[in-house]
Amino acid sequence: MGAPGKPRPLWLVLLLSGASGLAYYGYYKWVIQDELCAHTGRDWSGALCILPFALGVAVPQILRLTGVGPEWVGWLSLVGIAWIYLVQFRLYCTVNALYRQLGLRPPLVVWWIAVPGLNLVVGLRQIHFLSQYWARVRGTAVKDPLAEALPFLSANS
Repeated sequence: MGAPGKPRPLWLVLLLSGASGLAYYGYYKWVIQDELCAHTGRDWSGALCILPFALGVAVPQILRLTGVGPEWVGWLSLVGIAWIYLVQFRLYCTVNALYRQLGLRPPLVVWWIAVPGLNLVVGLRQIHFLSQYWARVRGTAVKDPLAEALPFLSANS
């Protein structure tokens, strides 16, 4: 295993994402994928995860707005959305695998990604548990008062 990533507590990711109009969240997604790629040697890079999503959503909408291509071209943005769901699915599986390697119970219920509402919960749990994983591997502790105050985000039962 390569160098561990940086712990990023849920409260901080949400604060910076909200303050930046979600720009930080895009950065967060990119950098955690790069960290996981370097750490495991097998995961996808941030570029491979984020660029197809961004281009897959933006290009069809630009074509639609400029009148280039058939009327249905905007619907091709669904390909970009499907891509990010695949990326998230892989990420959740990776976080669970990292916990298994430490002899711990996997914290994420991966199929929640397919259920509106639960997909947000599993995404927030991923942020928290990846941060906790990085802290554990580094031999440090990271406090996450938001996740700790909401057991459905931080409990690994």
